[in-house]
Amino acid sequence: MVVVAFALSRLAVAAAGVRFDTGPLASGFQVLELSELRDDLLGSLAHLHSQPPLFNLFLGLVLRVPQSWEEPLLRLVYLAAGLATALAVFTVLVRFGVRSSVAVVLTLVLALSPATILFENWSHYDHLVVLLLCLSVLALARYEDGRRVRHVALFLGLLAVLVLTRSTFQLVWFLAWAVALVLLRRRGEGRADWKRVAVAAGVPALAIIAVYANTLRVADSFTSSTSLGVSLAKITTFQLPEDERREMVERGELSPLALIPPFTPVPGYEEVLPPPPPTGVPVLDDEVKNFPDGSTWINFNNLVYADVSRAYLDDALRTLRARPDAYLRGVAAGTEMFFRAPSDFFALRDNRARLGSFDDWYNRLVQGVVASGEPVSVFPDVGRQYRQGPPRTAWLGVVVYAVALVGGAVALWAGRRQRGGPGLLVLGFLWSTVAYVLVVSNLLEVGENERFRLYTDPLVLLLLAALALRWTGRRRATPAPTTSAPSPLRRAT
Repeated sequence: MVVVAFALSRLAVAAAGVRFDTGPLASGFQVLELSELRDDLLGSLAHLHSQPPLFNLFLGLVLRVPQSWEEPLLRLVYLAAGLATALAVFTVLVRFGVRSSVAVVLTLVLALSPATILFENWSHYDHLVVLLLCLSVLALARYEDGRRVRHVALFLGLLAVLVLTRSTFQLVWFLAWAVALVLLRRRGEGRADWKRVAVAAGVPALAIIAVYANTLRVADSFTSSTSLGVSLAKITTFQLPEDERREMVERGELSPLALIPPFTPVPGYEEVLPPPPPTGVPVLDDEVKNFPDGSTWINFNNLVYADVSRAYLDDALRTLRARPDAYLRGVAAGTEMFFRAPSDFFALRDNRARLGSFDDWYNRLVQGVVASGEPVSVFPDVGRQYRQGPPRTAWLGVVVYAVALVGGAVALWAGRRQRGGPGLLVLGFLWSTVAYVLVVSNLLEVGENERFRLYTDPLVLLLLAALALRWTGRRRATPAPTTSAPSPLRRAT
């Protein structure tokens, strides 16, 4: 049923005019120049510092096929990823104990949502990240059922792929789960297998550390991405009006970089930061990415942006100390954006228009958005563009997330001795990942936060299903109160 509904919906979407958008391959900050990926894939990846490498590796492999096949192959991969995500959600729900008919309905609520459809037709890593998260839940559920090392190895491998695809997920997040699983195995049943679990964790951990070490070699930062300073600048320094920033620069409280907005082309930084010496590597030296049609776009992997990010980070920390109110405004704006409908994301505007009123009605009925109308459709590069107010907030989403997070915390605290229903390990992964993405994305970034909720919506649905099953299971397990026999006095009367 899920497969049939998915296929029919995608045929209807195509008939409505929704097209696969390859724009991010040209203008995406995260993508290296396509000609470099095509001609020197390994060399380009070896000098990638602005992003984790796996999405560019994926694109480089796609570019191995004849050029006329590239877009159809990408479209097929993204379509298959959408179906695989739906099947993974359905499978997890059924493994939890949800009836098949209910699992189909819940799965289709996600698979047929405007956000899922739009991101499935946008050639970025977000759609693939959702699939990786859902497969991780499924792998962990299988491990919790059978305690087989191959399942925990698959789970940890998927987490490593997430870390090496999306910079939101970091080494510390991976290590937290790796250590937790080793300790649980060592203390629980099958204690002799804890070393095998440690080995299963060690291999992907070494892969992540190798990527971090390579970024240290290339850009002097032990991380998977050198863009943290830019993100923090947006949520701190550039929440201040320009005149206030100018005064703080004149007083020496901020560097002159505070007057240059993030994502400025390379020449715009030359007066405040000396350019690094040429390396002879195109992906580090080129100021722009070139395309066959003669167009260009900024190369954010230019080595100058690693220095810019560090300088932005210094200013961001100074702003945080001097003007914490600016940071709080940034966090509030990011959180407001997070709780909009994910389909509001500005880069989806063309395909969103092709969905017509479906997007509006879905967001009203399922997301709880009060106001119709067109969301911001340009890149939000100034603070006042970030906020649109309560009418565009997905209020049902706010309620659902609150119930899931509070209910999940209560269940994890009280459920150690409870048996039946989804296990605490899977429950803990769902709850902690939702909380992690919610906190990290909104404390460190402002401007594109609708995208981040795409990652957590399927996990929240699974978490609520798990909580409902545990709650109903507990009610069934509670013995009914016994009726005491009537007393002799009552019988006598």
